[in-house]
Amino acid sequence: MNAGLRRQYALHEIEGLGYFQSVDWVSSVGSTNKCLAQSVRDKAISLPALLVADEQTTGVGRGSNRWWSPTGCLMFTMAIPIGTVGLLDAVHPAACIRSELLPLRVGCAVAECIGGISIARPLVKWPNDVYIAGRKVSGVLIEVLQKPLDGTSVAIIGIGINCCVDFSGAPDDIRANATSLHNWVKSGAVASISTESVLVAFVHQWLDIIQQREVANPNWILESWHERSLLDGHWVQVRHSFGLAQGRCLGIKDTGAILIQNEQLEIVEVLAGTVESFRPLDG
Repeated sequence: MNAGLRRQYALHEIEGLGYFQSVDWVSSVGSTNKCLAQSVRDKAISLPALLVADEQTTGVGRGSNRWWSPTGCLMFTMAIPIGTVGLLDAVHPAACIRSELLPLRVGCAVAECIGGISIARPLVKWPNDVYIAGRKVSGVLIEVLQKPLDGTSVAIIGIGINCCVDFSGAPDDIRANATSLHNWVKSGAVASISTESVLVAFVHQWLDIIQQREVANPNWILESWHERSLLDGHWVQVRHSFGLAQGRCLGIKDTGAILIQNEQLEIVEVLAGTVESFRPLDG
């Protein structure tokens, strides 16, 4: 099946699920996050919304990092209303998602999605980057647009997944630390690593989590995080707004904060930060 037909079938299947009220796939855009965020501000689209791009010319990562956008990388953004549990029944009841632990939940959704076709188990580097065999295969960038009048906000969730990427022309740091899903595909599953197939698989996984699993067990992420965590038991160095925390990663708190035991055996909680380095404790 050629790429055009794959895309047509993928979009048809996603629209048929009835969750996203706006779905678009474009050949090129500056940044899927920025483009979709502007559409939300302009009230130009219905929510939830999904935007996919073949190319990002000014893709962004965390902080001042630029997102490298190669051929074979699935790049998309979701815009979804979020709120606290008490507001879900009153505001956007069919579409709104819980704001609690959102970065961790997105990372786990990606890991579970690609875990179905990978011969190695994908793990999540707090809060939401996904790694296979110690190399990054997916990154997530989440921004929140505030809507104080009705008590909700909109999460702009940007996701990149390396489906079939050639890193020979990549910057040195990316070539040294990244990997592509096609290197870990199960026998007979080559067709499942196209960007269209992975996108459909992710949407199914995401809807299963927010519409089924979280209804049955709202605490599933806290109960299963250790099984998915790349960092638990490792030495980590985390940059946060108050400085640098380093030591042994003990897991996460119920707020989603990473717990780090330093050399003085004090436990430091970091709710928001960037993991600058990590390694096994005996490494």
